This record gives sequence, structure tokens and C-alpha cells, in this order.
Amino acid sequence: MELTTRIEQRASDATKLEAFLYVNLYGIKEGVAKLLEFIGKDRIFDEYTRDDISHIYKLLEIMEWIIPATTFSKLTLADCLILTLAVYFHDPGYGCDK
Repeated sequence: MELTTRIEQRASDATKLEAFLYVNLYGIKEGVAKLLEFIGKDRIFDEYTRDDISHIYKLLEIMEWIIPATTFSKLTLADCLILTLAVYFHDPGYGCDK
């Protein structure tokens, strides 16, 4: 599992900070990819579109397109980590409030 976008790469740099030393971004992304394989499998969540890891890649690319360069340059490493994790977890979060 690669971290292909600039925002993911900066998020990975955040994991070198003391506050995030135990965050394994590669492992999280791999786990989310495996989890997303179940959405739509065997007609589970059939009412939703199939959102696999390619959907995550696309959203990260869109995020980099939508955030102006001047704003992106002001994001902290922690900002990049939180934004990246938000994209990773936006679909598996269904029903987490229960």
C-alpha cells in the first residue's frame, strides 16, 4: 500500500512527531482498503455505491486539487494527518454513532 498523494506523504511525516509516533498510516490505509471490500459485497449496503480504495485515492486527489497551493503550504503536518484520516474513514464510519 503506497501513500501516493502529497497530503498523504505530509501526513506520513506527521507520524515522525512525538504525538503521532504510534500511528501507522500504511497499516491504517491497508486496513481501510480491506474493510471497504465488504461494502457492497454479498449485497451488504446494496443501496450505496461501491466505494473501494480507488474511491479513497480519488478523494485525496480531489482534496489536493480543491485546496489552493497557498493554503496547502500553511497546513501543518498534523492538519495533513487529520485530513487524510478523515478521507480514509469517511465511508467505514457508517453507523459508528450507535
